[in-house]
Amino acid sequence: MKKIIFASVLAIAFLASCGGDASKSTTDSVAVTAAGSGDVAAVKYQCPMKCEGEKTYAATGTCPMCKMDLKEVK
Repeated sequence: MKKIIFASVLAIAFLASCGGDASKSTTDSVAVTAAGSGDVAAVKYQCPMKCEGEKTYAATGTCPMCKMDLKEVK
């Protein structure tokens, strides 16, 4: 019983630390097609501290974990 309670508390704490503000969320990746060329150029942004591992975002903003500005991935 203690293990179930402990696991539940950990799960709730993890979910709470993820943010959950839908107005600030972005998609993981978006491909932009160049006009007439047919090539796909993807612009991705990532936290410079890599708080969320290799997770990338389609738009600039701030990291939901450390609140640093996202930087363009080259």
